[in-house]
Amino acid sequence: MVVRRPSDRKEQILAAAGDLFRERGYHNVSVAQVAAAVGITAPALYRHFRNKPDLLHAAVNSGIDTLYYNVTQSEDLKALIATLASSVSRRRGLPLLWQREARYLPDEQREELRTVLKSVAARDAALIRTERPELNEEDSYLLAWAVISVFSSISSHRVSLPRRQMELLLIDLAERAAYTDLGHSSPEASHVTDRTPVATSRRELLLSEAIRLFDERGYQAVNTEDIGEAAGTTGPNVYNHFDAKIDLLVAAVSRAGERRRLGVENALAKADGPDEVLSGLLSAHIDFAINERHLIGLLISELDQLPDKFRRSCEQNQREYVASWVKALDGVRPGLEPATARITVMAALNVVEGSVRIGRLRRRSDLPERLFEIGNSVLLGG
Repeated sequence: MVVRRPSDRKEQILAAAGDLFRERGYHNVSVAQVAAAVGITAPALYRHFRNKPDLLHAAVNSGIDTLYYNVTQSEDLKALIATLASSVSRRRGLPLLWQREARYLPDEQREELRTVLKSVAARDAALIRTERPELNEEDSYLLAWAVISVFSSISSHRVSLPRRQMELLLIDLAERAAYTDLGHSSPEASHVTDRTPVATSRRELLLSEAIRLFDERGYQAVNTEDIGEAAGTTGPNVYNHFDAKIDLLVAAVSRAGERRRLGVENALAKADGPDEVLSGLLSAHIDFAINERHLIGLLISELDQLPDKFRRSCEQNQREYVASWVKALDGVRPGLEPATARITVMAALNVVEGSVRIGRLRRRSDLPERLFEIGNSVLLGG
């Protein structure tokens, strides 16, 4: 009897690879594990993909191609938002591939990815501006990325709702972002840079450069020689300050958690009523994200590299951080279903975190004010 391969075997492999890369991280997944998830052998997988990097490229492109098709085929803003809501609710993990794992692609392939994403944002911005002709080009581009961030936010958590309810909530959140009433300024003539901490010691300089490199390249792709060279010294000198490379990541993530905790404490201490609590949390998060975007990147992408005990502690801290936001939102909008409140909070956080990682947006000196307006709109509605 002749056993025929399924006609969609390649799609099955891509789906399995995408799931594993998202759940475990690219460097923690082998070709054999992907093959086993599909129920085939590794040699059978190589009939479709040359190697693991080729498989990663195809998996990332699968998500980007879906996004590009949905955006370019939408005739107006409302159609675009409805299409994206339906698409991401079915394959909610796809955005995490291009947000996190695409860093491990070769430079040329990463640049192709950036080009496609810029085209998606430009098309989204054009649809927003058609709907809202009073906007200038820069503001419509900012709102376009806010809409994209709302949809990509659901890849960062596992909170669920019935599918149609999820779609309707995402549509509502995306429309809140797209129709935010922005203040008036002149962002084209402005420039903003990160508030880089002064390196008061060799240890601080090594840690700062490690944070940047881990974010830009991924923890696994950076070695101590890279860190030492970036800090103007040698790789072995790293060990005069840190016992191992993993200690740099632990120190970085600890710093991020502490700064977010202080933001929550300050917001609660200064607030006079529920509205001010939520506003204070939003302002603190915007300040943290703009000035510590590389730390934000580590929290998004590198927790799976941490030792298990410390990783679990960080994940618990993240849950507590989001819970403080949900509690604050409930103080302003009482009665929201807990899942709805958490999805709303995660969307607002992702709008902030996604925007500060786009160079064109980061150059706006009015970015804190505009992000506050968009975040407030996503959280509270019109």
